[in-house]
Amino acid sequence: MAEKRKLRVIYRSNAHAPLWVVADKSGIWGENGLEVDTSPQLIREKAVESLKSGQVDVISGNHHNLYERNAIKKDDFVHLAQAANTWTDNLMVVSNGIKQVQDLRGKKIAVDKLSSHSGLNVWLFLRQEGLDVDRGDIELVAVPGPAEERYNRVLKGEFAATFVCIPHDMRVAKAGGRVIPVRVMPMIRGVTLTTTMTFVKSHEEEIRRLIRGFVDAIHFFLTRKEETLRILKNHLPAALGLKTDEEFAALYGEWAQSLERKPYPSTAAMANVFELALRRNPEIAGYNPVAMWNTHYVRELDDSGYIDKLYSGR
Repeated sequence: MAEKRKLRVIYRSNAHAPLWVVADKSGIWGENGLEVDTSPQLIREKAVESLKSGQVDVISGNHHNLYERNAIKKDDFVHLAQAANTWTDNLMVVSNGIKQVQDLRGKKIAVDKLSSHSGLNVWLFLRQEGLDVDRGDIELVAVPGPAEERYNRVLKGEFAATFVCIPHDMRVAKAGGRVIPVRVMPMIRGVTLTTTMTFVKSHEEEIRRLIRGFVDAIHFFLTRKEETLRILKNHLPAALGLKTDEEFAALYGEWAQSLERKPYPSTAAMANVFELALRRNPEIAGYNPVAMWNTHYVRELDDSGYIDKLYSGR
């Protein structure tokens, strides 16, 4: 592995940055014979076109909007590995009188964008809890922008609830508001390694190194807490807005609880994210969502015993 291979990666949300920053600053990419250039691209369409045109090699994300591209337009996008399989915006900020999810019936709930991943997550969660927006059980209202805007309007009584992740729950509590943790819903979200089969077929060595580095980064994150926290405090993007040691500790705890040691997607998470895709594009109902995934390289590494040895200390 003398010659380092280069990869260009963009992540679709600053919320993905913790794992990419740790992988970079810990030296893991170099240990796996890679030079990885990472940068954010928060506009979905630009990210997809950059990948399709070959301007970048891998996207971190694009979870629910590529099914239509493959099913209808016959593109060859593919997901290779999944860092986490659970929804983390499961902290419900509530107004007076709301004690449980069922109390939202007949009420207005603030979300980011109705068709965004975060907005669709709320739609699906509430539907699974028996509150269907299409039946008029609840009303979802788009309030684009930072989470602070939505939860402040809940605290003022304009909305019955909104859903946030850490550290917003702590900030709400300090402002005198109430936060109710709700069921953790399986969901494909966060760091998903996405590329094209065209790239995979012509760069198998780079993909194998990427998957091993990905596994190593997760292992570093989970087993070297103090070093990870030091990296996060020194190198996370300012856009994440973490302010205190308590908030950094909460971020670490959320990631440590969610990360998959073996980065396979769960079947429940795949099924749920496909529900989001169907909400956007009902015409793809006949598409098999498993066809979007190629976990061959994770399985190959897993079958070699490499991941088990990492955690056994051998």
